[in-house]
Amino acid sequence: MIQICRLWNLSLASVLALTISNILLTVRLLHSNDCPLEVENDGSMIPKVPPPTQPPCYIIADTTNVTDQPVFLNLKFHLGRWDSLRLYKYFDFAVTGERFKELSEQYVVCLATQGSLEKLYSLVQVAHHFSGPISAAVFAAGNDELYLLQLYVTYLRKCYPAIRNSVSFHLAVPKDRAPTYLRDGLNEKFSRFNCAQPETTLNELMKYRSIETTKWRTKNPYPQNHLRNVARKGCQNDFVFLTDVDIIPSMNFAEKLDKFLRTAKCQSAKCAFVIPTYEIDNRVKFPKDKLDLIRLAKKGLARPFHHKVFIYNQFATNFSKWESDLDNTRETRISYNVTNFEFLYEPFYVSTDLVPVHDERFLGYGFTRNTQTYEMFVAGYQFQVLSPIFTCHWGLQNKKNRPAWRERQNNINRKILDIFKREVFARYHKDPLKMMQPKKAAKRGRAK
Repeated sequence: MIQICRLWNLSLASVLALTISNILLTVRLLHSNDCPLEVENDGSMIPKVPPPTQPPCYIIADTTNVTDQPVFLNLKFHLGRWDSLRLYKYFDFAVTGERFKELSEQYVVCLATQGSLEKLYSLVQVAHHFSGPISAAVFAAGNDELYLLQLYVTYLRKCYPAIRNSVSFHLAVPKDRAPTYLRDGLNEKFSRFNCAQPETTLNELMKYRSIETTKWRTKNPYPQNHLRNVARKGCQNDFVFLTDVDIIPSMNFAEKLDKFLRTAKCQSAKCAFVIPTYEIDNRVKFPKDKLDLIRLAKKGLARPFHHKVFIYNQFATNFSKWESDLDNTRETRISYNVTNFEFLYEPFYVSTDLVPVHDERFLGYGFTRNTQTYEMFVAGYQFQVLSPIFTCHWGLQNKKNRPAWRERQNNINRKILDIFKREVFARYHKDPLKMMQPKKAAKRGRAK
């Protein structure tokens, strides 16, 4: 009897110890203070740079010898180039990164990304995780939004050397709300903005966007495929990693990917290297490596991108297989091929710029990325999943957060889909997913 009690007490103690250990681990994972702040002589707060043995802080302010002169002052609105339907005008290299040319020669891969003003704060972390050249296409509607974009890009370049050196900005404006002039001075409130708070700074600036511009932006679809094409063409490298601006690469991403691509072999010369993408809880620290990301996933603090919103978005990547690949090597490599490709699949991938362009008839949301990926598949591209590098998107998403206008844009783009799939069939004389069969096509054409 005494022996049974001792065993019971020992088991109880073990369970208690395990519970306490799990609680402490969860608290640690939720600890979000990546960058401890210290006070400068002028009273402003800047990130305290951690010792080299710790993960690098992604916000590093350096305003040494940096001018406050606003960007875009050399734009000529009567020039630029039009898209194919003359709905949008582009200004390539409106701002060029100071080391963009040098970095384009140093690396074989360029990160191409696109975004509207309200999401540009993400570029801070992107640029500090990706040290190679970055080609960023940004959108501005009207004189007020362009001026706010001027202010914010000036702020980013002033505060963050990584952005000032590596990022080249391309501008896209709509024909029916094209800016007509540029301001050559900075708003007096700009001088009070804090280099340690890029998101807060942007939110403050967004308060000055006019009601008219806000209404216009809500009513008119965002031309994300136009911007993706512009960003791609801004890259000067053999390989392009195309993302959206709020997709954050893992640490030391460019170096690891560059080393892999220099020796990568592609038998068919048509390879697309898939980068697994996860959503991560806003309360956690950015995962320092794959094992750290897997630990977050097991705690429910990370999950495959769009897993709850629209599972087919990334389903073919096969995240369970990727997580089970625990090879201890730090070298980037092909983990496995995508074998269950489906029409609604839209991974973030690395490939040459010879891949098909993004169809600019799809405006706003719905069938913008997956149609381009589908054409690649029909054209014979093999999708191969890389490990251990990855990308993350902040925030665990759900359908409740989706605005109603996204469904309206889906419905409009669905009407274009039938034309698109027929054109792809005529172009390649292939229909591997049986998209031309009425029942199959209708099923696969459901809104996302």
